[in-house]
Amino acid sequence: MPIETNSLHPVESLLAPVRHSTHPYLTWYSQTGERVELSGRVFDNWVAKSANLLHEEFDLAPGSVVATDMPGHWKSAALLLACWHLGAEVRWVAPGTDPGAVDVFITADPQTLAVGGAVEVIVVPLPALAMAFGGPLPVGATDYASEVRSYADSFSSFPIDTSATALTSETGTLSYIDLFASGTPDQEAGTTLVGTALPLDRVIQTVLAQWIAGNPVVLVEEGVAITDSLLTGERVTTRLDL
Repeated sequence: MPIETNSLHPVESLLAPVRHSTHPYLTWYSQTGERVELSGRVFDNWVAKSANLLHEEFDLAPGSVVATDMPGHWKSAALLLACWHLGAEVRWVAPGTDPGAVDVFITADPQTLAVGGAVEVIVVPLPALAMAFGGPLPVGATDYASEVRSYADSFSSFPIDTSATALTSETGTLSYIDLFASGTPDQEAGTTLVGTALPLDRVIQTVLAQWIAGNPVVLVEEGVAITDSLLTGERVTTRLDL
């Protein structure tokens, strides 16, 4: 059923039912051979830690604007939900694109930055086990991996205006109601495989629609071979990478 955004914060509505679940919620496959399985409980912890980091260190709140050029990735999903926990607007831009006036810019590749010196920058290493970013950081930038683990793994959401803008990209603008009130996908219930060939703004909408419908997601980086063994092992019932 679609999430009722008038009675509870939409991110809380999404995550509360899986907060204590030990079943797979988001499984990530990368070109480097990584397989990262996050249960509902573990994914919720990552979202909460990220929300606490953004709130306590960057004063992120309703009305704040966060830009990102991140690719489709499990860390991107956790960070976007953290931003939405706080009522912020997420603005997805292509790498090397000036996002305009924003409060925070989140990137996995600081070499592509096209922001002014007044913008706070968070750099995210993509390898799952990375304890710090492995390359040079812009002056004043925050290393997500080295900071996020120290924050609390629970977050108390507060009321937000669900008619406010949640996601902006070159394809358009979505409010919180638009983003989190997706209908149930017309497909068989069960684990859904989602590819990352499309930009993050499109990937996250697909992933959210599956979660809202109650389906676990297997997120596969572009270029990873989708074998019968992978499909069988993850019990995939629907593929959305075609």
